[in-house]
Amino acid sequence: MRYDTAVIGGGPSGAVAAAELARAGLSVILLERNLENIKPCGGAIPLGLIEEFSIPDELVEKKLSRMRARSPKGRTIEMVMPNGFVGMVRREKFDHWLRSEAEKAGAEVREGLMSSIMPTDDGYLITTLNDKIPPFEARHIIGADGANSKTAEELSFPQNELKVIAMQQRFHYTPSIERFRTMVEIWFDGEVSPDFYGWIFPKADHLAIGTGTEDNRHSIKGLQKRFVEKIGITDAPFLEEAAKIPMKPRKSFSSAKNILVGDAAGLVTPANGEGIFFAMRSGKLGAQAMIRHIREGAPLQEYEKEFRRLYAPIFFGLEVLQSVYYKTDRLRESFVAICADRDVQNITFDSYLYKKMVPAKWGVQMKIFSKNIYHLIKGG
Repeated sequence: MRYDTAVIGGGPSGAVAAAELARAGLSVILLERNLENIKPCGGAIPLGLIEEFSIPDELVEKKLSRMRARSPKGRTIEMVMPNGFVGMVRREKFDHWLRSEAEKAGAEVREGLMSSIMPTDDGYLITTLNDKIPPFEARHIIGADGANSKTAEELSFPQNELKVIAMQQRFHYTPSIERFRTMVEIWFDGEVSPDFYGWIFPKADHLAIGTGTEDNRHSIKGLQKRFVEKIGITDAPFLEEAAKIPMKPRKSFSSAKNILVGDAAGLVTPANGEGIFFAMRSGKLGAQAMIRHIREGAPLQEYEKEFRRLYAPIFFGLEVLQSVYYKTDRLRESFVAICADRDVQNITFDSYLYKKMVPAKWGVQMKIFSKNIYHLIKGG
């Protein structure tokens, strides 16, 4: 069998890319190693994504407009999102729906782990470890198979430079954790994560609780155990998940014939580790570039240029924030203090909802700048 494009990886980025290509009339195979896989992900999606991709209400278990930031000393700052909400989804249901949309559009969805990619005269020969899927050919490849992308390795893309190991546990609601049912809570605490943060995300019938840390630097199990202890949970989780997450875009995620999207391209923001939005946007932008390439001969590098044009300022700003405030608990204490400022909250939420850098009035900028300087000196 021969396809115009093979999409390797069936998470949000791959499913969106496959659906976009299929709707354009191209022949597409979407290869996912495990259709029952559940990624350890908080499952928070912004309003802009819900609107752009017409996410059905039944997938959005909660619409939360309130959140708390917690400092190492236990100080909490409650924040209210005035013009929108963060939607909570379960990745197993969410990913399944996205793949079903790709299948409805005409993509062929198959379960199998990619084994090798061999160049041919006009494309690639792809083999899998699933005996039921014979080797197939594709003119182009979209790699969407996560932070440890084998596709990227087979196609000689630059390596992901920095990865975080994330762990998440799910707990059924009990009286001791009922207080978290209606609000997101983020812990900036070195005991929970020395270089990232811990999260408490409420779903319809359970809490998703997790943390992350730079790969190979700390014991993720030890950090998660301490987090659960500090919350005061004594019950056992009913589900435990772990995976690696990239924290920096690859130096390049496009080539003459192929592209990478989502985690495979390293498109997870520093500081907050948000990946679903950027996975789906990269899947859509990458597929659109692939369509133009196949039909008009447009260079695939247009996809990477457009993504960086739209989102590089956000990645840069969050990388600076993480490098400055996540170093010590004293600096984390200062960061949470800054979050108490209403102007900081409004700018943050306005930017979060639609992933656009929102300029503030000059006076507000100077006030926030002065507060940053004060808290950096205090924290240092």
